[in-house]
Amino acid sequence: MSVKNNLRQNAMEKRDQLSVNDDGMAARMIAAQIIMLPELDGDLSVVKTVAGYYPIKSELDALTILKVLHAAFFPIALPSIKAKDSPLEFQSWDMKSALIDGPFATKQSSEAFVIPEIIIVPLLAFDLKGARIGYGGGYYDRTIEALRKNNPNLITIGVAYDGQKVDAVPTEEHDQKLDMVVTEKTTYRVG
Repeated sequence: MSVKNNLRQNAMEKRDQLSVNDDGMAARMIAAQIIMLPELDGDLSVVKTVAGYYPIKSELDALTILKVLHAAFFPIALPSIKAKDSPLEFQSWDMKSALIDGPFATKQSSEAFVIPEIIIVPLLAFDLKGARIGYGGGYYDRTIEALRKNNPNLITIGVAYDGQKVDAVPTEEHDQKLDMVVTEKTTYRVG
């Protein structure tokens, strides 16, 4: 088993353990930090679309975070998988419309396609250099790379339990770094 796959397996088990003891408080604490980020503050005539995700397995509940952002009048979006080996696409969501089933037990919006300025990213493990490890499909790496080509000011925010932090995540050339990771304890900024 490769170093990355071994880390992935261990990280999934660790996140599973952390989520068992979480009553939803971690997502609420993360939401409180994200809504106060200076990156979300600014010119009110340019409201930034924030893309989150529908949580699967033991992922942190991004819906709680999206609810807080939606209540603060940020347009929100969810990712959709259109093709294997392609970047994710994003569709707006008003938090009222029914979601449709997507691949890998995800839920997707059927509303208009949008291009987010901020992406909230799930992960299995992260380090303080902004490296993350996910499930291994490369969807977020391809997506972040494609969006950064058109918008170098794209903001990527990983969300995780603080216990998902590791000393180092092995990276390859195609791996995209996060701008920050927000946990229930703090915000780790990169760079």
